[in-house]
Amino acid sequence: MTLYEWRTSEPVRLRRIAADRELRLRLLELGFVPGTELRVLARGLAGGLVVAHGDTRTALDNRTAAALVVHGAPR
Repeated sequence: MTLYEWRTSEPVRLRRIAADRELRLRLLELGFVPGTELRVLARGLAGGLVVAHGDTRTALDNRTAAALVVHGAPR
């Protein structure tokens, strides 16, 4: 499942980044490292997300959110 498909505000763990080298490196620079806990804080009308990871909040477009493969199950 990707972060874009995640439909709850429950925390989820980043499993891997399924993207080309350039986007993968950019996400790693922003702190999106496998094993990191993520939480979707808000969804935009055009599909973008605001994501919390650690003490950081990051806005992602839908393409980028779809590159983040996550695991976890809503409770």
